[in-house]
Amino acid sequence: MKEPDLKKIRKAMEKELDPKRYEHTLGVAYTAASLAMCYGADLNSALIAGMLHDCAKCLSNEKKISICKKHDLPINPAEEKNPFLLHAKVGSYLASKKYGVTDPDILNAILNHTTGRPDMSLLEKIVWLSDYIEPGRKQAPNLPEIRRIAFEDLDKALIMALENTLSYLKGGNMEIDSMTQKTYDFIKRRKRMTQAAKMTQLAIAALEDKKAEDITLIDIAKVSVLADYFLIANGNNRNQVQAMADNVDEQLTKAGYSLKSMEGYPTGNWILMDYGDLVVHVFDRQNRLFYDLERIWRDGEQIDVDAFLEEKL
Repeated sequence: MKEPDLKKIRKAMEKELDPKRYEHTLGVAYTAASLAMCYGADLNSALIAGMLHDCAKCLSNEKKISICKKHDLPINPAEEKNPFLLHAKVGSYLASKKYGVTDPDILNAILNHTTGRPDMSLLEKIVWLSDYIEPGRKQAPNLPEIRRIAFEDLDKALIMALENTLSYLKGGNMEIDSMTQKTYDFIKRRKRMTQAAKMTQLAIAALEDKKAEDITLIDIAKVSVLADYFLIANGNNRNQVQAMADNVDEQLTKAGYSLKSMEGYPTGNWILMDYGDLVVHVFDRQNRLFYDLERIWRDGEQIDVDAFLEEKL
């Protein structure tokens, strides 16, 4: 079904919202459109979601509660104490029933624009962040920096904005919706995992460049706090093993990753390289068979290396 006309929505918001809120709404819509163009999201969806994200903002608390009860929209404890938080939930409902929005992604972007949620879609992230950084915002700390980063690394900007939001709420002893904390924790972990995966891809390529044998990748994130990935490979002699380790360190250093510690380099029997989220084990053939790390870490998930290298991160 065709989505509603953007011009009609804009005119409706001009009537429904007070002047200050309408100005904010325009700022969010146009910021969302800019981010959509930057990251390849649907431009019209971003404009519609931005234009309607606060469509219920100017309703009284009593009206918001009434709509929720009438249409069986759940009210959580935080919303019960602070009914103004219901504007996102009510807004998503009105976007569907009053303004003719049928796209679930747009409706979710409106629904989650205050708290966020784990595993948000690209559009949801864009609308959440646009609400935070639109040009009319003045008070949040580090806004110029977050605005700049928003067009370079969306998740990094989200993490910074969520940190500020949680710090502000905690500092003022204000009610924190648990979903905001869950959103922050999820995005931060996903970001760290993505960085670890990028670092691991570089390390695999560096090992392959030096003709490493039997490259094995194990995801140990769920079974250990030591790292996210163990990368294991072997060479035929000390010179090759050391060359493999040297190339891994050279390529990862160029990419900005720091080696925390390295053991075993002089002998070249087993070189262990710790990069925090990634630990690289480079063996000679005999010692790899003897220590058999794959058996020791069999509770981890062994990952297909070729498929892993093809992943776009």
